[in-house]
Amino acid sequence: MKKKLTATVTAAALILTVAVSAAGCGKKATPENLLTDLNKNIKKVESVSGNMKMTASMGDDTGSAGMSMDVDMESTRKPAATHMDGEFSIKYNGSDINTTIEAYALIEDDEVVTYTNTNEAWSKSTSDDVEDALDINAFENLTKTHESFKKKEDLVKVNDKECFELTGKIGGKYLEGIMDEDMVNSFGSSGDILDEEKMEKAKIPCTIDIYKDSILPAKIHIDLKDLVQKSYADSYQNLEVEDYFVEITYFEYDNIKEIKVPKEALEATKGSDTDKDDQDDDKSAKSKKATPAKQSSELKDNWDSYTVQINDKVLTLPCEIKDLEAAGLALDTEDTAEDYVVNAGEYEFVFFKNDSGASVMIDMINQTDSPCKITECMVGGITVNEYDLEDGTLSVIFPGGIQIGGAKADVLSKYGETQDVYSDENFQMYTWKDADPEKYYNSCMIEFDAPTETIYEMQMQCYE
Repeated sequence: MKKKLTATVTAAALILTVAVSAAGCGKKATPENLLTDLNKNIKKVESVSGNMKMTASMGDDTGSAGMSMDVDMESTRKPAATHMDGEFSIKYNGSDINTTIEAYALIEDDEVVTYTNTNEAWSKSTSDDVEDALDINAFENLTKTHESFKKKEDLVKVNDKECFELTGKIGGKYLEGIMDEDMVNSFGSSGDILDEEKMEKAKIPCTIDIYKDSILPAKIHIDLKDLVQKSYADSYQNLEVEDYFVEITYFEYDNIKEIKVPKEALEATKGSDTDKDDQDDDKSAKSKKATPAKQSSELKDNWDSYTVQINDKVLTLPCEIKDLEAAGLALDTEDTAEDYVVNAGEYEFVFFKNDSGASVMIDMINQTDSPCKITECMVGGITVNEYDLEDGTLSVIFPGGIQIGGAKADVLSKYGETQDVYSDENFQMYTWKDADPEKYYNSCMIEFDAPTETIYEMQMQCYE
C-alpha cells in the first residue's frame, strides 16, 4: 500500500505543473500553439483542485483481478503542499476490498513529508527526493510532441465547459513527471510491469482536453492497456488486459489559499523518526542557501546581451556544448542519451550537471536543415532555480550580476520595467522580450518570491 500511495502522492503534487494562461488573441488553436503556450505559461497558477483515477483490470480462464484508485486532490505551489482524499479498491474473483485513504504531502526542512491515514491510523514518512514532488518542468516535454497530436474538429465538454481536445500517441519518456514506471508498477502484482527501457520505446495513447475560455488543462487521459498487455505477454499468454489507464481531471484554479495538516495527524505522529532532534544538524546543512558568486568582468550589463556566467566561464547564447563543458558541466546521460536525435528546427530540454550533481536545465536547439544528435545541437537557453544551487558547488550569474537570492529592486534598476508581468501574493514573474517579434524565443525571465521580493528562478533564452 505504501508504494501505491507514494506514487500517487507524487502524481498529486505534480498536478500543479500543468497550469497555463491564455494562448493569446487571434492565435489559431493548433496542437503546436496550445502545447507551446502550456509550456511557456506553466508557472502562473498557484493552486489547483482536481481528481485522479487509476484503473487496472485483467483476467484469464482461471479468474479476474483488478485495482482502482479514485482520489480528489488539492495542491498549492507556494508553499508546496498537497491533500488527497479518496478510495483504493482491490477486486479478485468476485471479492471486493475497499480502503479509504487520506494523505498530506508538504515540504518540511527541504524534505518531502507525507502524513497518511489508513485504517483510521496516521503515519508519517519522509523522502529526500524533493525534485520529484516539485517538478516544475513536468509538462515541458509535451511541447516537443505536438506533431504527434491531432486536434478534434468539434469541441468537447469537461465539467460542463467547452474544451479543445488533442489526441495522439507519444513516447513514454515524454510523459515523465505526469506518469512514470513507479506509478504504473504500483498497480502490478509483480512490481515490474515497466522499466525505463520499455517506457522509452513505448508509444502511448494520450488525450489532452484544454478549457477553451482560459486555455487551462481540463483533463489528461493516458491509456496503458496495449502497453501492459505486451509487457505481460511472455509470462502470461492467456491473460487479457481489459483496462489500464491514468486520468487526471482539473476542476478549479487559484481557489485554494492554504493546505494544513490536521491536528490529529500531527499529534498521532509526534515523536516519529522524522521529528528526532538528532536530525537537526543534517537538515540545517541541507537548507543552507548558496552564497553570491563573484561576477566576471566579461559578463555584460544588459539582459539582451544574452550573456550568462556559469562558475567562472562567461557564455554568449546561443553557444556550443563545449562551452558548457568548459564551465564544468556535462550532459546528464541518465536523463538524455548522447545519441538522442533532435529534428531539424526543433529543440530539446536537457540537464547538465557538475561533479557534485548540481544541475541546470538547458535548451538544446537544432539550427540545421536535418536531424542531428543532441550533442551536435546548439545551446539556446539556460534555466536555474534556488534548488539547483543550494549545495553551493555551482554558480550562475545573469547580465548585470543578477543571481539567485538577489533583490527585485536591483533587477529592475538594471533591466528596466517590463509590461510582461504576472504577480499575486505569493509569486511574481517578470519577462523581458526581444523587440523583434520574429525572435519569439529570445527573452529573459526572472521569477521572484513575492513576500521577500528575492529571485527564486532565472531563465535566459536566445535561439538566434
